[in-house]
This record gives sequence, C-alpha cells and structure tokens, in this order.
Amino acid sequence: MRKPACIGLFIALLLCESAYPQATPAARHIPAKTPVGFEAEISTFMKQDSAQFPPAGAYLFTGSSTIRKWENLAVDFPEIPVIHRGFGGSTMKALDYYTGYIVLPYKPRTIVVYEGDNDLAAGATPEAVVALCDTFIMKVHRELPKTMIWFMSVKPSFARKNQLALQQETNKRLKALIRKKKKTRFIDITPLMYGSDGKLRRDLFESDSLHVNKECYRIWAGHMKRVMRIGK
Repeated sequence: MRKPACIGLFIALLLCESAYPQATPAARHIPAKTPVGFEAEISTFMKQDSAQFPPAGAYLFTGSSTIRKWENLAVDFPEIPVIHRGFGGSTMKALDYYTGYIVLPYKPRTIVVYEGDNDLAAGATPEAVVALCDTFIMKVHRELPKTMIWFMSVKPSFARKNQLALQQETNKRLKALIRKKKKTRFIDITPLMYGSDGKLRRDLFESDSLHVNKECYRIWAGHMKRVMRIGK
C-alpha cells in the first residue's frame, strides 16, 4: 500500500474513533480499604460494568438506600435509560469519594442524587452536607459540563423524627446553593410524604418506618417526571 493511502486510512480511523467514543471506566479497581467504606458494593458495580458497560447519555440514579431499594426504578421510568447505582447506608461523603468510579465513567446525560439522610443521622451538620454536595457538583461539571444534576430533598420519616429540623435546614441550604449553580436543580419530594391532614403518611413506609415502599416510589416518579420534563 502506498504511503499516502496509509496516511488516509489512519486519519479515517481517528475520525471514526472521535465520532463514536467508547465509554470505559475511569478506574477498574478500588482499594481493599477506603476511608468511607462500601468497598464490596462498589466492586460489585464495577464487575457489572466489566460484563456490560452502560451506554453513555443515560440517567444515573445514585445515593443511599433510598435509591438502592428503588427496585422498580426502570419500571417507574420506562421513558428513559436508567443506571441504578444506589449503595445502602451511604453518605454524601462516600458518594464524593466514589464519583470517579460510579459517576463520571458513565458520562450520564442526567444524574439524580439522594443523600444527606445518613449524614445527618451520623452527626453531620446541614452546612457540612451541603458543602459536600457543592464538591460533587464541581467534580461532575469539571469533567461533564453538560450533565444535568438533580438533588432530591432529604425525606422526612417516622424513624428519624428527631432529625426533621436538620433535614429542613439541609434542604433550605441545598436549594440556596443550587440557585447559584448552572445545570443543577432541586426536586422537593417532601410535600409528597404528607396527607391532606398535614400528617406524615405511614402508608408510604416499610415496617422499619425509615425506608419507603413501592407506592411511595411510584408517587415520587410521577412527580419527578413532571418536574424533570421526562417524556415531554
């Protein structure tokens, strides 16, 4: 093959690669011990990625057990491709640590985050939780400036009634932060948890009075689709 033809073929291959970028994990292994825990859960996600890596441009749902236990996530959001990456008991600090493992590599179009509940229960202040949310936003938009981030409000629950004032303060501060950010929004699911009598709806919770049930997730999904304009 003549030299000009070889050069032409090489350029063509480069153009093809740029037109159809292959998404790959930013890191294939995590340390056996991390400062935030959850090594087994994250390793499981990465093994799943090795078997079949999610397509770029999907909607990534991540956060604590409120996301992990959303078993009908794909059913509740049939209009969009979803990536389910909740790891139970996690905190915003943990999600920040694992952003390079289970967030950025997927190149999601949209990210939905639920965190803060466990942070507050562990003694973190609302200011500290919101500062960690700010760190997450900066990490994501440094690599993926076009990705939309949605933060769900910290939900009230019977099991953590003593945290209600802290949850409300966290939500207030998070909304104030988000108003200053581009491509970042707040989804307030708190009003959905109360009945017309102004009382927290026990029928939306599992027996532990902390985690919500399928009916609650269905209600959340309907509201979220309207706010996020999914399917329109």
